[in-house]
Amino acid sequence: MENIIKISSEQGFSETWKPASEKPTQTLLDFVIPANSGTYDLSKCHINLNMEVVVPLDAQNASEPTKTALYGSAFYNTVIVAEQDKTNSVEYVSDAASIVRNADMFSANRGMVESIRRVDTLRQLLWNMENDKAEQHDGVQNIGNHLGRRGPGNETSSYLQIMGGNTRLDGTVDESIVASGISNDLRINLSDLFGVGSALWNSDVYGSTRIHLEMDMERLKINALGGNERTSVFQPAGQNKNYGDMLDFTVAAGTGQLADNETLGRGGAPLITAITYDDYQLQMPFYVGQAINVTFTHNVTTVTDAAAIISGIEYNIGTNSAGQPNGTGNVRIYTSTVLYTNGTGAPENVTNISIKAMEPVAANLQIRVNRAEIVLSNLPSVNGPDSIDYRTYSSEETQGSAGLLTFNKQIFCEPNAQNLLVAHCNTGETSPDRAWSNYRMAIDNVDVSGNRDIVYNAPLHRDRISRTFNNRGQNISNFSLNALKVGAAQTAGGGARPNQIDLYPIFETLPLTQAQKIINFKLTAAAAVQDVIFYKELVKTI
Repeated sequence: MENIIKISSEQGFSETWKPASEKPTQTLLDFVIPANSGTYDLSKCHINLNMEVVVPLDAQNASEPTKTALYGSAFYNTVIVAEQDKTNSVEYVSDAASIVRNADMFSANRGMVESIRRVDTLRQLLWNMENDKAEQHDGVQNIGNHLGRRGPGNETSSYLQIMGGNTRLDGTVDESIVASGISNDLRINLSDLFGVGSALWNSDVYGSTRIHLEMDMERLKINALGGNERTSVFQPAGQNKNYGDMLDFTVAAGTGQLADNETLGRGGAPLITAITYDDYQLQMPFYVGQAINVTFTHNVTTVTDAAAIISGIEYNIGTNSAGQPNGTGNVRIYTSTVLYTNGTGAPENVTNISIKAMEPVAANLQIRVNRAEIVLSNLPSVNGPDSIDYRTYSSEETQGSAGLLTFNKQIFCEPNAQNLLVAHCNTGETSPDRAWSNYRMAIDNVDVSGNRDIVYNAPLHRDRISRTFNNRGQNISNFSLNALKVGAAQTAGGGARPNQIDLYPIFETLPLTQAQKIINFKLTAAAAVQDVIFYKELVKTI
């Protein structure tokens, strides 16, 4: 049986900042695994950063309805994502280790175990190929995959506890049940940081072990979700309606006219979705406690634009006839305030009813880190090994000459270097997405490809990647050479891929030698070569 131990960071690591205008000041994390405390299964150990989105008063939408004692402020649909390329506003789905810039692991008894620079770019090179698109799309530990399986314009944040319905068994609405903001753990697996991160670690052998991380928290930002419900289409067969479309109050629509003195939204005439849902809590983008904007037409020509907070959501109960448990599939939406009262003295048509989510003031949203802790899996009845074989990385960073389309570099690789990984990034950025057209490489003056250019995404390039993963003893799960963009969806008809961004990895095998190896590397691109990072994969024993 394992024991789960949580240890807080040495620094405390708690901070709140506005990512739109401020930089976080806390970037260092230190954890100590105590000596003589048994064996730890590092493959099950991870670091948690507990975070949340803060919506202060100045970040609330100016059109949000007046607060009441019951509702207070609305709950906005916002999510924390990572911006891998701030210069070009590039955001794509990644793992949490991609916001770690540098990582060190030191054993009191054996000295430095690993010291890896530029973990952020290394993880983006590897993670995209180690995880298939299904895992990238749906993995609960990923950053930026809030699109889920619900489709475009229908996204829900993991920093919001949604209440999709609050109707009692008797059909009445319990308005005390609303959504709530929650904190969420950003999980960084030790196996994603260190080569020994998959091993059994014997603290009796290695002594006190310090893990030191430099975080790239400046990459984090907040995206507001929702707001496009009036133009986002729900596409199952026979539907093809916008999420924000509501049924008219007319005889022809089957809902009847709005009676004299009847109120729209709150009271006897709630909003009714035009879409019929099989699973509304999955498929519908609206929730209790959400601030919405409502437009509609009454008195034939008068267009009203109203603001409200959703106070109740009712599925089928109010639209069922007796003995029809499946109901119509329509959803009734009640609002905290009256949208309109018919004072004409006669029944009235209300048409063109449409709603959308309000968005907060993005510039004033805040990220709050509550704490950082390492979660350890201790195995009290297991005696771990005295030595561990593992792979780690040394790295070398350089830049191309301004304006030049070719880049030549000679580097030295350690005798125990078995693979070479190369990333090409925009200046000062972490994403390996800067394009190149071809490269050449020679090891100790012998060309690795028979004096041929290795062209991007050509069969020879893919073969070089496959050879490298075979040399690592690892399968490739995703060979698309592209990553999923945050919040973007695939379009019909093929062709352009607005939901993906091309990555440009270079993977090469190296022979194990008695002496250091001389690598001659040439990169050619259509635009100027910028930051180039070499990762030398080393095999070691501790």
